[in-house]
Amino acid sequence: MYLTLLTGGITLLVSIFFFLFCFLHINRQKRQIIELESIINSLTESNIEVKKELCEIHCGAVGMGKKMLQFDKKIKLTQENQLNLVAQTPENRLYSRATKMVELGASLEEVMHECELPKAEAELLMNLHAKISS
Repeated sequence: MYLTLLTGGITLLVSIFFFLFCFLHINRQKRQIIELESIINSLTESNIEVKKELCEIHCGAVGMGKKMLQFDKKIKLTQENQLNLVAQTPENRLYSRATKMVELGASLEEVMHECELPKAEAELLMNLHAKISS
């Protein structure tokens, strides 16, 4: 009987220690879960902030791209306008006309008189046309 009581007491004591161990283990697990949930919440907030910043950077890059395209168009238009202005200067019109006259077979005197070019320039145009034609 004494042995039965001792065995029952040991079983009860082991059960109490096992219960305490399980209780402490469960509490430790709960604390770890709370810590992990806190970390997850913090990371989620950080992720949201990073997404916002990335969106802002993306929008800025798109805006810069549009501005660059506008500037590119303006530069091309300015270059075209500049070329047109250069082509419209009276001096260039005379040379263009002189070149056309030479191509059509005008004489040296005709080119000099119609385009008001010196003899050397008119001869140069005629020589260039002759070389190109050959």
